[in-house]
Amino acid sequence: MTTPAADAILDAATELLMEAKTLDEVTVRKIALRVGTSHTAINYHFGSRDRLIRRVMEKTYLKFNAERLTRLQSASFRAKPGNPSVAAVLDAFLEPSVRWASDPSTGYGIFRHFDLVSRSSSDKAVRDSNLFEVNVHRQFIDALRKAAPWFSAEETGWRLFTILGMRHLAINDSARGQMLAGDLFDLRDPDALLAHLVKAGEALFERPRTTPVRRLSVKAPGRV
Repeated sequence: MTTPAADAILDAATELLMEAKTLDEVTVRKIALRVGTSHTAINYHFGSRDRLIRRVMEKTYLKFNAERLTRLQSASFRAKPGNPSVAAVLDAFLEPSVRWASDPSTGYGIFRHFDLVSRSSSDKAVRDSNLFEVNVHRQFIDALRKAAPWFSAEETGWRLFTILGMRHLAINDSARGQMLAGDLFDLRDPDALLAHLVKAGEALFERPRTTPVRRLSVKAPGRV
């Protein structure tokens, strides 16, 4: 159970992380000054600045996934008595990412700051990958399997992972993406980016050809 003092520190850290352009701007001293407390209070309640940032990330990620699931539920309701299409499921999955990344007020910068913290910290409690649990992703896999039942859960999961990669690069390396996409669309336009991500992802779930094709081995590929 949290305390009012801990909640105030968490809120202050969240505000600073949203405002900061670099992680160096988020110091224990600045957090303490914003709350009006001592830096020892931060260590008392959270253990360290990095552990505090992880707590902020946990709270932010819960909110982020809640938006995903709300959109998925809405898509499922609209599709009744059937199931939502692949495009509708992918839109629910990707829209929060694209919208958050284009709007500084959403807190998407917290994701980037935490990525730096988790990579550089020697604290296992900070680097613990369980933060990004996959239960939410599994709900999207279930929905995608209903829309594209010709793929197994593993094949569907791999395709969703591929889409995560496309989304990550489109948001975090848009300059290179723009060089490759050329005049097709502006990657800085969130509506256009979302539409193209959904379209590209949808293609991964098209029904396979009926002509037998050589399946990839589960073993590591040999030399080519």
